[in-house]
Amino acid sequence: MTVYTAPQLDDSPAGKILKLLRQHGACAIKEMVELLGVTQTAVRQQLAALIAQGLVTASSVCDGRGRPPAIYRLSEKGKGLSTRLSDRLALILLEEVLTQDAASGASKAPQNLLQRLSLGMSHHYAEQMCGSTVAERLQQWVGWLEQHGIICEVAEDSDVYVLTEYGCPYYGLAQQHREVCRLETEALEHALGAPVTLLQSQLDGRQGCQFLMRKNPLSTTS
Repeated sequence: MTVYTAPQLDDSPAGKILKLLRQHGACAIKEMVELLGVTQTAVRQQLAALIAQGLVTASSVCDGRGRPPAIYRLSEKGKGLSTRLSDRLALILLEEVLTQDAASGASKAPQNLLQRLSLGMSHHYAEQMCGSTVAERLQQWVGWLEQHGIICEVAEDSDVYVLTEYGCPYYGLAQQHREVCRLETEALEHALGAPVTLLQSQLDGRQGCQFLMRKNPLSTTS
């Protein structure tokens, strides 16, 4: 029996493929070879293991011009892959609390819990951002996310930043409890000290979660 070790979103060969698929969505082997700078044999070996673990799926679309190349994507399990065991444990615990509260008819308990979590998350996020401006805090936030396996892109306009996160540490939980998306948006807004709007979510079939962030800080006046 072959035993596979669960890969991490790191710089290992398997980790690089997982991060590539997380960012690009769907790739053929030829594209992976070009982007990663490795051989077809190396890519195929890693893909075989990732498919066996249920983290990657393969499909092909016939175009009538011969055998089409296989296209590889992250599976639902792969999309929810966490970079830290403690993160996964926290998600399991939260899901259990929300599920039990809903089953018992405690309608206010989940909402109160999420409010407390939003506040706690904002404090935790703020610890990663010690900059004095929105731009500095956003840069520090992106660095922290990438250390945890979340690939990010930041686009800048005259008065806003648009942050795209290719990956979500709460993916599995958010599928069952969509309010987690609002929780993260609120926590990020408080930590950055600037208005934040969720533009798109992976839950809607988009390639990444996208946040619009105003450059002007939140008003401190009532």
